[in-house]
Amino acid sequence: MAVTADADSAVTILTVRGTWGTPLRRDSFTAVKTVLYAHPAALVVDLNAVIDTKAASAPTWMTVSRVGASMTPPVRVAACLPRRAALTQRLDRLGPPNSLPVFDSLELAHAAMVAGGPVLDRRSIELPPHPDSPALARNLVSEACSAWGLSAVLYPARLVMSELAANAIEHAATPFHAVAVRRGNGLQVIVADRNPRLPHLVEPPLDPPGNLWDLRGQGLRTVRAASAGWGALPTRDGKLVWATVRA
Repeated sequence: MAVTADADSAVTILTVRGTWGTPLRRDSFTAVKTVLYAHPAALVVDLNAVIDTKAASAPTWMTVSRVGASMTPPVRVAACLPRRAALTQRLDRLGPPNSLPVFDSLELAHAAMVAGGPVLDRRSIELPPHPDSPALARNLVSEACSAWGLSAVLYPARLVMSELAANAIEHAATPFHAVAVRRGNGLQVIVADRNPRLPHLVEPPLDPPGNLWDLRGQGLRTVRAASAGWGALPTRDGKLVWATVRA
């Protein structure tokens, strides 16, 4: 199981490998849940390496497509499979082609999902690993909240964006993309850098030092406290860290 997200196109690719059965079905649902929790614009499920001669996995992928379509805003879902595969034929029988479109190649699937429609409520800026960059990232959030009437999430979203940008500067030390995406009455903020190492939350020690400024991991703890959910996904050239702030 491998996940690759794209902060620019908001398309996530989930590659599934192995023989279909209970363990792989369980792992697939876990991976899909992680991806959909991040709420991409589209999800491409690459099934070329799945051994499923009886097409038993078809109901699973149809369910994933229906779940994506029920989200607000909807997540477009497509599959990548050879046209002659038994799984492709069963998927065609289970629903109309537009319920779960199937493409011969990953490139075609990705291109179709990108062309499926622009993400209108999305703003982004590329920033250098400079001390002034968190302020510019916060300004992006302010502009987005003003444009979309999201004043109720302005201050927590600015705080979350500032912490994610500061973490990218300190730990990745690479240029990064700051992104703001409208999610109904909330805002999702994303920071994508070029360091593949995924962050993890560090709980504070039971016996903290006298100077609380010496505590590590306060940034992500702040993100967790100020957001409805957060996470990280690998990208082709690094990673993205996201958090959703609700009113």
